Amino acid sequence: MEMPEKYVKANAMPRRDVLDIIEEFSPELSQIQDKCIDIGSGSGDITKDLLLPLLPHDVEVVGADISQAMVNYARKNNSKERLSYIVLDIEGKMPNEQIGQYDCVTSFYCLHWPYDLSHAFENIFKLLRPNGKGLVMFLGYHCLFEAYMRISQNPRYEFYLQDAHRYVPHFQRKMCKNMRASLREMLEDIGFEILHCSKRENSYQYNNQSFRDYIISVNPFINQIPDDMKDEFMDNLISEILNQDVSTPFSNKNDELILKYYLLIAYVKKPQSAT
Repeated sequence: MEMPEKYVKANAMPRRDVLDIIEEFSPELSQIQDKCIDIGSGSGDITKDLLLPLLPHDVEVVGADISQAMVNYARKNNSKERLSYIVLDIEGKMPNEQIGQYDCVTSFYCLHWPYDLSHAFENIFKLLRPNGKGLVMFLGYHCLFEAYMRISQNPRYEFYLQDAHRYVPHFQRKMCKNMRASLREMLEDIGFEILHCSKRENSYQYNNQSFRDYIISVNPFINQIPDDMKDEFMDNLISEILNQDVSTPFSNKNDELILKYYLLIAYVKKPQSAT
């Protein structure tokens, strides 16, 4: 995701879902002290507009994202008192100065991207202080990722999507029959105390243009596709999505549809005894 301007204009679905979750967990978030890091803060608008106002007024928030372009955009457009941004790869080696520095880790619509999800959670564990809490929400299954895999088998696009499997969410890629149970097991193996863990079906209504804009804004392959093939590629990708059973036409007259997907939500604690 290297197109922050496009993402900000098209991110109505994640904004709605993040707002639902942080409002649900607002009693817990209101108890956070000192420092919070938001993993996958992207363009920074959700961190600034939705998360920051629900935290106590003396809490310092750090937005972290793997993309330098996103961090640059966030620093320019969504900086605020008590809110700063850093480049951080949650799947990589944690800098020593970040380990054990946070009372809270949040992450919304990010953790379906790491290929090694367990390692990403191990890093979240490292970032937290003992008794620190983590609130995460990410996609467990979405038809978009299935469409990536299908279109990667098309000879016309296979060269540009050789690593398509790298971008399929962990539990979707593993074809887990019980994503919630598998997530609980992963978190417990790392050492977290689980305060909440759920899998939820959700849906979002798009019109034709908003759907296309969103798919472009989160597409990890679009910059690899030659310019003269981009429109054709997007047409075929959207066709692959709509050919799946998870999309429901809403109104042919208005070219609208409802798209279903599954979210995983976890609220966890790093035990006092953990180092």
